[in-house]
Amino acid sequence: MLYAMVRFLLALLLVSATPALSQVSSPTFFRPQAFDVEHYDADITFPNPAAKTIVGRCRIAVRWTADTVVSTFPINLRGLTIDSVFVIQQQRSRTSAPRVGTDNVDTMHYAVAINARVKRNQRDTIDVFYSGTMTNEGGPSAWGGVHYQDSVLYCLGVGFASPNVSATQHWLPCYDHPSDKATFHARFHVPDAQWLVASNGVATPVAVAPDGRATYEWTETHPSATYLLTFAAGRYITQTAPGVVPHIFYMRRRDSASAAIAFSRVPRMTETYSRLYGQYPFSKVGYYTSQLGSMEHQGMIAIAISEVQRRDTANIVAAHELAHQWFGDCVTPQDFRYAWLSESFATFSESVWLEHLRGPAAYLASVQSKARTYITQIAPSEGTFALEDYPRTSPSSNYPATIYQKGAVVLAMARAIAGDSAFFDAMKAYVRDNTFGNATTDDFSIAMQPALGDRTAAFFNEWVTGKGWAILEVENDISNKVVRVRQVQQETFADWPLFTTLPLNISYMRRDGERRITIDTVVYCSPDGRWTIACDSLIGVNVGTRSRVLASIVKAFVTSVDASQTLPSERYSIAPNPAADRVRITRTSSQREARISVVTVEGRIMLNERMPMGMIEHTVSTTGFASGGYSIIIEEPGATYTLPLMITHAE
Repeated sequence: MLYAMVRFLLALLLVSATPALSQVSSPTFFRPQAFDVEHYDADITFPNPAAKTIVGRCRIAVRWTADTVVSTFPINLRGLTIDSVFVIQQQRSRTSAPRVGTDNVDTMHYAVAINARVKRNQRDTIDVFYSGTMTNEGGPSAWGGVHYQDSVLYCLGVGFASPNVSATQHWLPCYDHPSDKATFHARFHVPDAQWLVASNGVATPVAVAPDGRATYEWTETHPSATYLLTFAAGRYITQTAPGVVPHIFYMRRRDSASAAIAFSRVPRMTETYSRLYGQYPFSKVGYYTSQLGSMEHQGMIAIAISEVQRRDTANIVAAHELAHQWFGDCVTPQDFRYAWLSESFATFSESVWLEHLRGPAAYLASVQSKARTYITQIAPSEGTFALEDYPRTSPSSNYPATIYQKGAVVLAMARAIAGDSAFFDAMKAYVRDNTFGNATTDDFSIAMQPALGDRTAAFFNEWVTGKGWAILEVENDISNKVVRVRQVQQETFADWPLFTTLPLNISYMRRDGERRITIDTVVYCSPDGRWTIACDSLIGVNVGTRSRVLASIVKAFVTSVDASQTLPSERYSIAPNPAADRVRITRTSSQREARISVVTVEGRIMLNERMPMGMIEHTVSTTGFASGGYSIIIEEPGATYTLPLMITHAE
C-alpha cells in the first residue's frame, strides 16, 4: 500500500511538473499525462473501399486531470493527412498540429496547439479533419493496420513489427496508447447497401441515402483501448446465435455453411468463460472473417477465414480471441510491456476450453504440448527471456511466441499450486477489481496472493520476471528404493533462477503390506532445488493427473548394485526427455544383454526390443506414440531398471 501511494505521488508530480506534453507515453513505457480521453466520435466515409481511401472527422472529448499550463495535445496518425484541427473550449478555434518525430519513432505524433491554462476536470473537444489512403505497418509480413483483401476492407489493431505497436492510428486520429481507454461512436459511410460494416459496440439500423450511399452507426459505451477499435466493410452476410449475450457473425456468402459449423459452439464458449472469469463484460459477441489473421477487437473479433473453413467446432482460435474479451479488452495492459497479461491468459484459456469439451486429460495434454513447444522450438529460436518487458527486436517481436506458450503454462502451474476453486476465484477478482481499466503484473500478483499464499512473490519472480525453465536430473536408486530429482539449469545458465515454486507431478508405486499403491502427487523441491521420494517403483516425473510444468529432463538414469556383487553396477540414462520421435538409451557397461520395453502409465507394453551384449547405446523409435507419460523398463539378468519418459508431440 505504501509503495502504491509513493508511485501515485511521483506520477502526480511528473504531471504537475510538465507544463507541455513533450513526453508522451511510448508503447512500452507509460508516462502519466495531464489528460484523459473520454470519448471518440468519428464520421468516416470510404469513397472507394478497394482503394482504401478515407475522408473523416474525429471529435476527441478530453478531460484534463491536473491544473496545468498545456501547450499541446498529442494525436497519433500514420499515413494520412490532417486537413484541419479545431479546439473547442469557450469557442471553436482553428489551431495548428505540427508533426513531432519520424515514422520510425514509436512516439511519432502531431502536437495539437492548445496554448491555454486548464483546470482539473475541465472538459474540452478537439476536432480533427483528415483524409488519404489508409496504410498498414508495412514490411515483408505486414499485419497491423488496414488491408483490402477478398473484397473486404478491414483493420487489425496491432502490429508485430511496427515501433508504435497500436495500429488504430492507421485509420483514426487518436491518442493511440492502451493506458487511455475511451468510449467510441462512429458513422461509417459506404458506396451502397451491399457493403456491410462491422464495428465495436451496438449497431443502429442501416440508413440509406437517396443517392444509394449507406451509413452504419456503431456505439461502444464500454471504455476501450484504441488498439481494440476496428471496422470491417465487406459484402458480408450475417448469422446470429442465442446466448447469454447476442452473438453475431459476419462472413462472405460462400463461407456461410462453414461458418455455421465453425461458430456453432461459440455461445457455449461464452458461457464457459463467464462461469470461470465472471460475467461477459460487453454488449455483444461479434466475429468477422478476414483473410490475414485473427485479432481480439473489443466485441468484434477478426478471425482468419482459414480457421472458419476448417469447420472445426472446437475452434481453438475463436476460443482464444473470445477469452481476450476478459483479458486484454475488459482488463487492458497499462502498456505493451505487459502484453503477457493478454496473450498468456488467452492461450491458457484454450486449454481450459478443451478441458470443458473433452475432460481433464485433454487439458493436461494441451498444457504439456505448450510446454514442450516452448522448450524445444520457441526458446531455441527466440531466445529465453521474461514474460514481462521482453526484447522486441528480431528474433523476437512485439508479440513473441514466448508470451503465448510459456505464459499459458505458467498460469496452469499457478492453478496447480492454488487448486481450482482458489485459482478461479483469483481470476474473477482480477477481472472485477480492474474492470474496464488497466493493469500491470503487480495488479495480477495482488489478485493471486490469496490463491498462492506465501509462494506468490517467489512464483512471480521465478516464472514471470525470471527466465528459462527447470532442467532436471532424475536418479532412480533401485538399491535404496529412492528417487532423487535435482534442478541443474544453473550449471549451464547462471542467470536462470532456481524454481522453488515448481508444482512437479510425480507418480510412483509403493508397497503397503501385500498391496501395491499408486501415488499420484504434486511435490515441491527443497530450498536447494532437490526432491527425494521413497518408492518401490517410479512411474514417471511430470506425469500423472495433477499438473504439467515447464521442465525438461536432461538426464534420467538408474543406479543399482547387484546383491551378489559378482556383476558390475549399471548406470542407464535416456535422452532427449521429453522425446518426440525417438529416444536414445545409454549405459556405462555393456557386459550383459538387456530387454527394453516402453510401457504406458496403465501398464500397456508399447514396444519390446533387445539390446545385445557389447552395445553401449540403443535408439528406440517413439513415432506414433500418443503424448503422455511412459516408463522405459530395462531387464537384465538379476536386475530390472525403470526410467521415466515423457513423449510430447507439438500441437
